[in-house]
Amino acid sequence: MKNLGFRKAKPGEIETVLSLLRDAASWMKGRGIDHWREWLDPPEIFVKWIREGFDRGQFYMVQGDGRTIGCVRMQSRDPFWGEGEDSAGYIHSFTIDRDLAGRGIGVEVLNLIQDYFREHGKKFFRLDCGTEVKGLRAYYERFGFKPVGEVTVKGERLTLYEKPI
Repeated sequence: MKNLGFRKAKPGEIETVLSLLRDAASWMKGRGIDHWREWLDPPEIFVKWIREGFDRGQFYMVQGDGRTIGCVRMQSRDPFWGEGEDSAGYIHSFTIDRDLAGRGIGVEVLNLIQDYFREHGKKFFRLDCGTEVKGLRAYYERFGFKPVGEVTVKGERLTLYEKPI
């Protein structure tokens, strides 16, 4: 894929993010993966979370070949990891258009995000993943993330992952 990168999301792109999340949830459901099911028909609290991310300038659109192919929310703090400043960059809602699955684009984007965090003085790249989603956990572990803990958020067990950068 040419011209792969990301840019800050524009206010009118909330529906694009919701659509990408919905498509990813549908793809997982079709494969018997019980993860992100809330995004199939997101309750208002989930939509509010997306809006808050837009309001805080935390959402980015992944671009490739001149079109939007994914999204990610990048944060400098994350309550799942506890409060306070630290030297980590965090991601949520990372997804790439499922029509592009298997081409290594997700790894390329993770590398771009890692470079961005490093350039902004971060020493760690962190994320969380559903503890029961073994395939996704293996994907992140192949990228070099190590599990460092677990939390339960809204009834879902999440594994916390960290990678030194």
